[in-house]
This record gives sequence, C-alpha cells and structure tokens, in this order.
Amino acid sequence: MITSTGVKGDKGNVDDLTVGDLVGMEQFDCRVLAGSAGLPRPVVWAHSCELEDPWRWLGADELLMTVGLCIPRGAQAQRRLITGLHDAGLAGLAIGDDLKAPPLTRALTTTADALGFPVLLVGHTTPFAAIGRTVALANQSDQVRRIARVSRLYELARTATFGEQSMLSRLSAEIGHRLHVIDVALGSEVLRQERPLGPSVVARLVDGTADHLDRLPARLRVDGPDAVEATALALSAHRPCMLVAEGPEDLDVDVFLLLHIQSLTSMEVERIGRERADRDVRGAELLARLVDGGLGDEAGRLALDGFGLAGARTALAVPAESRAVAATLLGDAELPALLGDARGDSVVVLVSGDRVDEAVTLLRRHVPAVGVSASSSALGQLADTARQARWALQAAVASRGGVAEYETAAPLLLPRTVADAEFATRVVLGPVLDHDRQNGTELLVTLEKFLNSDRSWRAAAAELRIHRQTLGYRLRKIEALTGRSLRSTGDLTALWTALLARRITDH
Repeated sequence: MITSTGVKGDKGNVDDLTVGDLVGMEQFDCRVLAGSAGLPRPVVWAHSCELEDPWRWLGADELLMTVGLCIPRGAQAQRRLITGLHDAGLAGLAIGDDLKAPPLTRALTTTADALGFPVLLVGHTTPFAAIGRTVALANQSDQVRRIARVSRLYELARTATFGEQSMLSRLSAEIGHRLHVIDVALGSEVLRQERPLGPSVVARLVDGTADHLDRLPARLRVDGPDAVEATALALSAHRPCMLVAEGPEDLDVDVFLLLHIQSLTSMEVERIGRERADRDVRGAELLARLVDGGLGDEAGRLALDGFGLAGARTALAVPAESRAVAATLLGDAELPALLGDARGDSVVVLVSGDRVDEAVTLLRRHVPAVGVSASSSALGQLADTARQARWALQAAVASRGGVAEYETAAPLLLPRTVADAEFATRVVLGPVLDHDRQNGTELLVTLEKFLNSDRSWRAAAAELRIHRQTLGYRLRKIEALTGRSLRSTGDLTALWTALLARRITDH
C-alpha cells in the first residue's frame, strides 16, 4: 500500500523545505527521536508506505511516513531498516504515534544518530495528509517556504534560552549574516557576540542617528573600512536600538522574514532588560546590607560570589543622575557589578578589582565624573571603601570632571577619614543640623541648593519652590546659627567644605 503527495523538485535548492522545518511547525506536533544531525536534509516529496523494505518504493529526498506497520521487530531488523533508508537517500522517517509500531529498539536510535538520519515521532492527532500537502505546497510556493523559515526562526528563539548559543548567534547562522544589536544613544552592543561590531562602524551608526533618536530610520546603510558593510534596522524596544546585519553585501533577506527577525530581536532585548533590572534591584539591596554591616562575612562572600565579585573589590562613585547610564553600560558589557541606590548626589558601584580599568573606560564615555577607591578584599572595609569612592568623586568634580583615584588624587580641603569628616561637619554645620532636627526645617537643604546654584537667588528659590523672601529669611537664619557670612569668601569656603565632608560620611 503506497500513497504519495508532493511535487518533486530539484535537489540542492537552498530554499528547499527541510526536515527541521517540519519539526519547527508546531501544528504538526513532531519531535525528534534520533538523528538530529540530519534535520537540514531537504524534503521534496512525502510518502505514506506500510510495505516491507520501504526504501524500494521511495527515492532520494523523500520523507517516509508510517504508522509503524512497515517497521520490523528486533534490533537487527530495525538497524537494517534505518541503514536501507539512509543508503537510498531518503530525507527521514516519520512515525505516527498510533501505538501500532513495534517497540523501537536502541539499535534503531543509535544507528540513526550515527548516520545522521532523522527519525521523527508525529502526534496521533496529526494527519499525514497535512504534512504531505505542506511538502507539496512548499515545493511550489515561495510563501509556504517563507512560513517554514519563520517557523524555524521562532523555534530557534524558543530553544536559544536553553542552549549554549545565544538567540542572536542562532539567527545569524540561519540567515547567513552576523547580527548585532547596538544602542545608538550609548554606542554599546546590547546582546554580546564573540566578534563585536567594529568601533568605526558603531561610530558611523551613532553619528547617522544622533539627530533623531526619538524616530530612528527604518533602515540605514553603514559603510566601514576594510570593505565591512552593514545594514541597520530600527527595533521596537524601551531603548533606542538598531539591529545590524554585517556582511560584504546588502542584506538579502526578504522583508517578510526580516520583520519577524526584528520582532524576535526586540522581544529578546526587552527580556534581557527585565532580567538586568531585577538583578540590579537585588544587587542594590545586597550592597546596602554589606555597607551597613547587615551580613556576616561568610554570607557576604557567598552573596558576592553569586554576582561574580569574588576576591578583591573596588568601589566607584558616579553622580546620582548617571546611575541608569552606568547600569546600562556595565550590563551591556556583562561586567559584574553591584550598583547602589542614589544617596545624596552620588551612587556607589562595586566592581571586581581586576576589572576596574575596563569599568572606568566604559563609564567615562557617558559619565562626567568618576571616583575610584582603593582595592580591598575585606568585607568589613566596604563602608570605608564606599566613602573613599565618594571622596574621589568630589575630587573629580572639583577638577571639573574626569576620573580621580583616592590613592593618587591631588590633596583637597576635604577630610580623608570618617572621623575627620564628621568633625568638620559638626564644627561648621552642627547648629544648622540641630535646628533642622528639632524644628523640622530644611535649612541645610536650602544652603546646599543655594551654593550649588552659584548663589543665584532666582535659581535656588525656583528649585526649592519657595518665594525669594522665604529664601532670604532662611539664609539669614543660617548665618545667625553658624556665625558665618554668605558674603565672605572664607566663610563660604568653610560652609562648602563642610557640606562636601557631610557627603563623604553619608553611606
């Protein structure tokens, strides 16, 4: 008994339907039992056959479909079946899950694996006619081939999370172009690849989109040195990203397939973003407990190991408004780090001691000032390490930006120890702190805003959302409590230095 469906086509066409395409179509409920290495085999015809020695009735690149009646019993006979089908050049064997086949032996599966001959199990609700018609249409219709490739793309995306290769690597292999995802605002590669995109191509990409980040072009051509060319395509994501296909020629994937690749990549960027945000929250909580001494040494070391921060660690401090950018840059580079919550005007970032230079280089591209502490492996010194980073940040700010290291920064009129910082704060600002605590006022905040705005009454009043007369009253009160004049250069220096000292003592 033989029934046939399909239209034979020429062997070797790159767009031929493959066994893997059929597996990727979830509606067929096919799963691979053995011979997965043969999934790329083309299928140009499909037969349902229950005769003995079925390879006598089928030809090359044809799929044998059976409910199991043509499958012999016994290991040796089943080994002979697979060998015969393979030698005849068949595409594969699809067995209906109808409980009519004899028990499939280990000899069958090991032979199929050794020969790379795919053996599929087809769900009992899937009619062979549906598979046959699909094969027939696929060899006549470009549209069905497109649908098959899309199905394969979604299968690649679904399984990438559990495999060794990333989804982007699998999609790259599928379409024959190396893919990259670039944040065009920061110039960073979002989904890391073994071979990153060249910096000159990234720079041209960023330059080409700098004026319209809110509305990225649907497609952008980028030429680079050494005949490297790329086509960039906007992604729908929470950050301004583009999918970049690298290759010697313009992207030759049709629009139908390209839209699905863009959609899959956008979803992957969003998924990675959610994972990083969750890790960021947990990291901030851990850093706060470590700095505050809320974890024992053993628990602290285990927690840091989980974040890839074993051994010596260094604290960096960045301005509070740069926290999101720092988190994004370090996340894109997959550089292990703990980012604290913003406290005052700064944020502390804990990184591995042997990757400090890499972290600073990344941050300096988009962060105006960075403070770097001394390196230490002692958990009990983390609080002091954080204060060192904040001191160095103030030194960097005082030098009008850049990077400052605690151990080498030029001396400032700032205390280096916690005790000195607390003493300086108390001597100058003690009466103001006491008044605020006892009366619920905001004199210290008022002083800080006033000095941060370069003593501009209008700017300070606007930021504090108070009338200029109220600002004047508060400033006179501060002068009365401290015994210092806001018109005296010496007194202003003392007040400003005391404010900076207080920032250093703030965890």
